[in-house]
Amino acid sequence: MVPTALLAGHSVGGVRHHREMSQKKPVPPTYKDRLLEQLALIEQDYVTVVESSQIRYVNPNRRGSNVFVVGAANWGWEPSGPEMEAQRMDLLGHLRDWKPRFCLLFPHPTPEVKKKLNRSLKHMENWLVRPNKWDQSIPQYVPEAVRLLRASVEQLRELTALLPADPWPVRLVVDTNVLIDDPDLAIFTDQIGSRYMAHLLPVVLRELDDHKRAGRNETLREAARKADRRLKGLRTGGDVTRGVRVSGDVHVVFEHIEPKSKSLPDWLDLAVPDDRFVASALLLQSRHPGSAMFVATSDINLQTKLSAIALPFIEP
Repeated sequence: MVPTALLAGHSVGGVRHHREMSQKKPVPPTYKDRLLEQLALIEQDYVTVVESSQIRYVNPNRRGSNVFVVGAANWGWEPSGPEMEAQRMDLLGHLRDWKPRFCLLFPHPTPEVKKKLNRSLKHMENWLVRPNKWDQSIPQYVPEAVRLLRASVEQLRELTALLPADPWPVRLVVDTNVLIDDPDLAIFTDQIGSRYMAHLLPVVLRELDDHKRAGRNETLREAARKADRRLKGLRTGGDVTRGVRVSGDVHVVFEHIEPKSKSLPDWLDLAVPDDRFVASALLLQSRHPGSAMFVATSDINLQTKLSAIALPFIEP
């Protein structure tokens, strides 16, 4: 028989363990995982489109004809009705929104990786656009078309296995207004956990410098100067371009690279500070696909743009 005191101790310990487990924050999905989740949804809708399509013989070459068309395909898609046309356009929009963010994961692909990446994405886009009768990738039967589509999607999944792991599961980008309100980079532990790497973007440091010199009023200028002093004080901890400790297990790195990439979403205007911030955050996240990045901002316009590229945001 177990003594009552031991039972009581076990009960208290169990409650304590349960409380600690319930307070422990779940590990958020990485950026790579979130892109793969979106790819799975695209694949699901794509299979529905292909299974609802029909394939017909389209080779114009006929026996006894004096005209021979070189490169003609044997099989092509039957013309779509209005409902199928709408489904294809909707899915094409999702694919084209997802595609540049996925390509940013491979800024320096080897020839083999580039070949696989381009081949799979071109295949997926062409089968939605269906531009002409010269696509020799279309098979005779729909089930085989579904198999080929899934093979292209699987090749994209396999490419993500080449991406590096991240020593920081959680990363944070902070906008200018948040720093002006409170320059303490460790105030987000209740929201994203006690261990993370914060990143200060060049566009933010530039805006902070502008505010301390030419802010619209003295209150703003003084708040910007206070934030500037706080951030400069971090330099005593080491090389801020490589990362220094803020407090506890919160570290920060000062970024110096400006956003430049042909693969950025085409709606971003890098002459606009908000868009420059979004582009910088997206490129930074793409360099760290094995982490979950959060953006701290209370700016509703910035939050909307972050949602458009699937970057999660938090408010202080």
